[in-house]
Amino acid sequence: MKCPLCEQNECKIQETIQKKDLITLYQKAFNIDISSLIQSNINYYICKHCDFRFFVDENGTMPTGDNAFYNTLNKLPWYYMNEKNEYHFAKDFIQPQHKVLEVGCGKGAFSLFLKTNDYTGLEFSTDAKKIAKENGIHIENLSIQEYSDSHQECFDVVCSFQVLEHVSNPKNFLSSKVKSLKGGGAMIIAIPSEDSFLKDCVNGILNMPPHHVSRFSDTCLKKIAKIFDLDLIEIYHENIQPEHIDLYKSIIWTKKFLSTPLIDKRLVRKFINRAGLIGKKFIHIPPKAYGHTVVAVYQKKRSNARY
Repeated sequence: MKCPLCEQNECKIQETIQKKDLITLYQKAFNIDISSLIQSNINYYICKHCDFRFFVDENGTMPTGDNAFYNTLNKLPWYYMNEKNEYHFAKDFIQPQHKVLEVGCGKGAFSLFLKTNDYTGLEFSTDAKKIAKENGIHIENLSIQEYSDSHQECFDVVCSFQVLEHVSNPKNFLSSKVKSLKGGGAMIIAIPSEDSFLKDCVNGILNMPPHHVSRFSDTCLKKIAKIFDLDLIEIYHENIQPEHIDLYKSIIWTKKFLSTPLIDKRLVRKFINRAGLIGKKFIHIPPKAYGHTVVAVYQKKRSNARY
């Protein structure tokens, strides 16, 4: 298996997810039928060269969600949050004169944090575009690959929040973002951190296909700078956010007693999870514990024009 990010042949299967288990968990948790999106069992790989972690089916395809899948998730009240910790961090890299492109912008909530009015959003979800339009936010239903072909080196900042982990061709996705960025401009990426408590979340199906098809550690984020000839400016980890406190404590509690496979439907896990309703009260969060999200900021080298 060739790595979809660095394209080296150093990938190894870590675990295999049964198709029926994934379908059942999505149905039970969100009443979503993903049987048309998951065609086979899913293998979870790690690239030994760049530490990229990814899911592929038996045909070597990363099985992503379609428009109907995301429109269903969009109806969940917590799916598109109007305010995120990473928004406050990222906005400090954007000046009033900057031209900003956000890829996978949802309903365009990040634009409300910016002092610049020169904002463009790209988003596949037709429902999200309707919501954004009602708030006067300009969004186009185009891919970054298509958009960058006609907008090379046009933007001072190109950003994405909780998007990269959804795409089936990360190398092409990132190279297209770099293509649309001016020399000296900043590329900002916010993604779930594989160095956080999330790596130990069992049955966390939203961190698996067809929702998330890849995972990123700090090691991988550093490799991205080398792969795309960028300067890595900063890697920022948020603290445990209020909405994730219970999840963090539950995961740490269960980890004390059981291993952490991707999926585990055993009764013993259900028993330990139930006991955790009391046990998690005794779990304390370390001050420097990594939260859900990591933000990486890169700068395109001025000599890297016409990437």
